[in-house]
Order: sequence, then C-alpha cells, then structure tokens
Amino acid sequence: MYRYKTAVYAICKNEIKHAERWYRSVSSADQIYVLDTGSTDGTAELLESLGAHVVRMEITPWRFDTARNMAMDLVPQNFDICVSCDLDEVFREGWRDALDRLWHDRLGRVHYRFVYSISSEGEESSFYRGLIHSRQGYRWKYPIHEYLMAQKNALEEIKTDEITLIHLPDNDKSRGDYLPLLEAAAKEYPGDARMLHYLGREQMFRGLYKDAISTLAKCLEICTWAPERSATLRYIGRCCHNLGRPNEAVQAFMAAIESCPGIREPYVELAFEHYEEGSYRKCLEYALAALAIDYPSDEYLKESFAWGYLPWDLASFSCWQLGFKQRALFYARRALLKAPNSKRLAENCAFIQSNI
Repeated sequence: MYRYKTAVYAICKNEIKHAERWYRSVSSADQIYVLDTGSTDGTAELLESLGAHVVRMEITPWRFDTARNMAMDLVPQNFDICVSCDLDEVFREGWRDALDRLWHDRLGRVHYRFVYSISSEGEESSFYRGLIHSRQGYRWKYPIHEYLMAQKNALEEIKTDEITLIHLPDNDKSRGDYLPLLEAAAKEYPGDARMLHYLGREQMFRGLYKDAISTLAKCLEICTWAPERSATLRYIGRCCHNLGRPNEAVQAFMAAIESCPGIREPYVELAFEHYEEGSYRKCLEYALAALAIDYPSDEYLKESFAWGYLPWDLASFSCWQLGFKQRALFYARRALLKAPNSKRLAENCAFIQSNI
C-alpha cells in the first residue's frame, strides 16, 4: 500500500488513439482526473470506461492555463501529490513506486526526466520537468506555453532519474492556434521574456523572419536566463540566414556562444553558417569546439541536429576541403556511426577512403 495519496490530472480533446495507452501508464495512481474540453471522437467515454473521472467543459476563449487549473481543481484537497501529464505521454513502469520512495512531507515538487524526442537510432533527448507537485501551493500561468508556478517558496524540490515520462507526439495535430495565442499572451504579459521568446520562435517557424527578429530583440532586452538568451540569439541568427544576411547571422551565433558557452547548439549553427559561406577553416574550428562539449545541458532543450551526425559531417567536409584527408575520413566515420542508415554518409566514407 502506498503512503501518499496521488492523483494524475490531464486535459484532452479528441485523443482517442492515445487514451488507453496513456491510461495504462498512469493507472497506478489512486485516482485519474481528466478535463475533456470538447471531444467528439469518444475519448471521454473511453477514459470513463477505463476508470478515469472525466468532466466535460468547453473553454471559450481557449487558454491552456485555465484548462489546466480547472483540471487540477478536480483533484480533492485531501490528496498529497498531483501529477500533470498529457495523453500523448507515457510514464516508464515503476514511476509510482519511485515517487512514493522519494516523497516526504516537506516536498513540493519533483523534477523528473522528460524524454521529448527519440532518434531513429534510439537515442533519447531529455530534460528535467517538474510537473509532479503537492496538491497545495501551485497554479498554472500563461495562456500558452503554460508554466506551473509555486505560490510559496518554503517547500523543497528534488531532481530524480528514477522517474521518466516519454512524449510520443501526435504530428497530425494542428499548431494553427499557437500564433494568435502567443500574440495575446505577449500583450497580456508585455514585460515577460518567456512569452516574447516563444512568440519570436513561432514567428520564425512560420517564416515571419523580420517580425521574429523584432520580437526576439525585445526578448533580449529583458531576458536574464543564459540558456534562453542563447537560444533567442540562435533564432535571430536563423532568421538572418533565411533573409540572406550572413554577416548578421554569424554575429548572432557568436553572441549566442558568448551568452552560454557550455551549450553545443550555437557552435554547430555557427559552423554550418561558415560551411554555407565556404569558410572551411572557421567551419572546422567551430565544429570541433562543438564536439568538445560532451554532454547536453539539462537546463534547456537539447536540439537533435547538434548531437547527431551534423558536427562530425561538417568537420569531415571542412577537413577534406582543407586537404586533411586522414582527418576527413576519421570524422566521416564518426558521422556514419551517428547515422548508420545514411546512404550519403556511407558514400562519403567510401569516396574519401578511395582517394587517400
């Protein structure tokens, strides 16, 4: 029998293809509460048949923070622990046993491994996420890219590798409402770097590069968290690249490195920018600087391009162009190890080998 009373809570809409898989992964909780915000595909009925407590409520205008707070409010006050997760996520087996071992009465939040991407080679990209929390003292904030805010600072927080949640995203889901929600959030929180960062990123994703640069520049004026400043500068660099402004892109990527020199991603982006411009000595310099960073940060999203074959591939190509053929072969083989099914990388290795 578990010592602490634990509830899982979630929001959903039309997620019937994930519902049973999700429910099975969280079924060791004492109770499961779901706020269904308008499903028409049978999601609510399936979850009820499995044993979840489901409440149906449409939220207009839509806000993620409102929905998540309403879902949390379904959990009775006499529960000790709340666990927030989405239906396209699954816990690895044993999470509940680990949680009961780790929890104590002074604890407010547990930060656990959140796997947001798994490569074709099985490599997991993860960071620590803290959505396991005490029933009292937490509320959600922001209409999109919502964040769980502690209402008081007295409670302890811990980080653990004993609990892992895996995101198995539904790539068919539309992001169509993200931009207007982010625009509204930036107006609601005009001095908030988080909202400006996400708005600028979304504008970049949609090819609104000039708007993105303007928004991200505003973010830099108030952002103090080094990993977020670095990412913001990288996004500015990407926008400049796509606008055909390579010198400004290089400056932005260099500033991203200065902001957070222990993160590999800006070195790879700068190496690629020099590759595009045919500056192979600089490409090699920054590719090797990237590879000297052995482990991703657990403070911010690890981007797969920086941890796969790309930096090795850039180093190999640059060495070949500079006449360092043996080194080119070495880096080409390392690139192939990162992507063993790549026909292009295999052909690169064979070409270099035959021309040494």
